[in-house]
Amino acid sequence: MSEDTSGARSLKTAAMVLRALRLLGDHPEGLSPAEIGAHLGKSSATARYMVNTLVEAGYARRDASGRARLGSAPPWGAWVPAGHALGDEPADSPDLQPGDPAPGAVLAEAVTELYRRTRQRAYLVRRTGTVVASVSDVRGHQGLARIPGLDTHIPPERAHALALTKVLLAASPMYREAVCGEELAALTPRTITCPVRFARELDAVADRGWALDDGEFAPGFATVAAPVTAPSGTSTVAIGLSCSVRRLAGQRDELVAAVVAVAEQAHREWAATPPRDDDGCELGHDAERTGTEHRPADRRPLVRGHRRRPGRAVSGPRR
Repeated sequence: MSEDTSGARSLKTAAMVLRALRLLGDHPEGLSPAEIGAHLGKSSATARYMVNTLVEAGYARRDASGRARLGSAPPWGAWVPAGHALGDEPADSPDLQPGDPAPGAVLAEAVTELYRRTRQRAYLVRRTGTVVASVSDVRGHQGLARIPGLDTHIPPERAHALALTKVLLAASPMYREAVCGEELAALTPRTITCPVRFARELDAVADRGWALDDGEFAPGFATVAAPVTAPSGTSTVAIGLSCSVRRLAGQRDELVAAVVAVAEQAHREWAATPPRDDDGCELGHDAERTGTEHRPADRRPLVRGHRRRPGRAVSGPRR
């Protein structure tokens, strides 16, 4: 029998990817695949594959010249409470409101779950400023076609044509006013450009809780999205998927149901995330009520939904 070396190969590949990330961090001006390959002792083809993987996962981005640059935040985003790093932004724009726990990996897991359910490219979009929306996470395999013109940042002049930003426009009067105050450009023949019709569209999105664009942003491509509501009730995050217009026509109900279900589950998981104090330490239920310390930060967290009872053993058979 031959020895199974798949585990060793996986570790070697992971180490190589980490080296590539560190290399991009040392070169903020960006590197071409050929330059990355030369630094790592790999071929340009292998380096290009690594760059594609990092861009696909959201850890890096590729500029117009094809050079790869390290992303400014992890794929799940640099979530911070209002009043901290985002304190200088308008009250309507921060991702989190006072009392909202940072979602951490909750939303990243939601994007993965949406891709797993639909096998379509899945996205997480955040409104990080008054008129700024950013794609902070993407999931999808190499064979899935990318939406032409969709970059890391979605400019306001394109926000009216994409389902991922329609749900955010419907939830924010400030964002809506900023985008709809300008002329709505026709990105494709299907783009809604009539202000009255688009206002009705956003009202319908707010009522039903999801949005779609059927070839409005790019010819032949469609997107479906729903908001992920924070525990405080704010909606500055959207989760959704992209697919072909043909697939949307044949599977619209199934795709919409999957997006809505994953968004609702993400909201429940987010609401169940323990709050954190000003130092970023996790607070338990008792600490939240009394202000006392709950447990050391390096202690393994309790399983969600189960609490220890006084006088009961932590381990042992259940009755």
